Amino acid sequence: MNTGSPAAPTEAALQVYLKEFLMDPYVIDLPFPLRYALVHWIILAKRPAKSARAYKTIWTDHGSPLVHYSTNLAVGLNHQLNDPVEIGMAFGSPSAESALEKLLAQGVDEICLLPMFPHAAMATTGGCTALVKKRLKGRATLRVAPPFYDHPKLIDPLAHSLEGIQEYILFSYHGLPIRHLKKQPAPDYHVQCLATTQAVVKKVGLTDDQYSVSFQSRLGRDPWLEPDTEDVLSKLPALGKKKLAVICPSFFCDCLETLEEIELRGRKIFMDAGGESFRMIPCLNDSPVAFQCLETLMAQADDWLIQ
Repeated sequence: MNTGSPAAPTEAALQVYLKEFLMDPYVIDLPFPLRYALVHWIILAKRPAKSARAYKTIWTDHGSPLVHYSTNLAVGLNHQLNDPVEIGMAFGSPSAESALEKLLAQGVDEICLLPMFPHAAMATTGGCTALVKKRLKGRATLRVAPPFYDHPKLIDPLAHSLEGIQEYILFSYHGLPIRHLKKQPAPDYHVQCLATTQAVVKKVGLTDDQYSVSFQSRLGRDPWLEPDTEDVLSKLPALGKKKLAVICPSFFCDCLETLEEIELRGRKIFMDAGGESFRMIPCLNDSPVAFQCLETLMAQADDWLIQ
């Protein structure tokens, strides 16, 4: 399960998608009247048009890259595993509800939910779990995978993707409001991100002056995790870091946040600030190591927590 994507890179489709996404109390954790006012009166007034333009820059013949890669993973795993596998999105299509109904129609009495976010957060794994529990209505036992931010099957391919790279490396993770961390049991999202970084750094053999960590996708004026990726990109050239490689370990599949926010906008910010070269490291997507990672996690499903 992943967050999802609009049906098309159009203002109308983004209006529907963003309304559904941002009204989720796990995403914007404000009281309903405040959340409604913020989403309907402020965000939806301008953001759908802006987001539609951004999605058009990454849309492919297969549609949304996130949905395309996720679907390929589900189809491939279905061929490799004895148990049925379905892909479901929290928002948009294919929906988590349709995936659950397909599984239940096959007589499944236990469903194992694998949120495709290595790092657990209220807005992602928390929201996905709550949605599935609500839609499932007790019709099957539900097991939920733990976060896999330090699992060797994730760390090894991330480290391999950085081997031999001579550029300065920026680990850019999806950001979160600080208040979300206070609602999460230890280790919180921030700690998990730093643990992933250190595991990869150790595996590759990087020194402290060869990399740094930042957090992207900031929304609103509340305090978010620091430092902000855009700020870091604008300052690195002045610090002598003019050749850059960016890796985004909080994303299993490439999506708007990696392909548009980093590959396009991030590149421009860095190069305009005096950078000489910019490289974005692809996510695992539907590569062989992505299948191996998910297969290994699914093989451990009997130990996942019953919700």
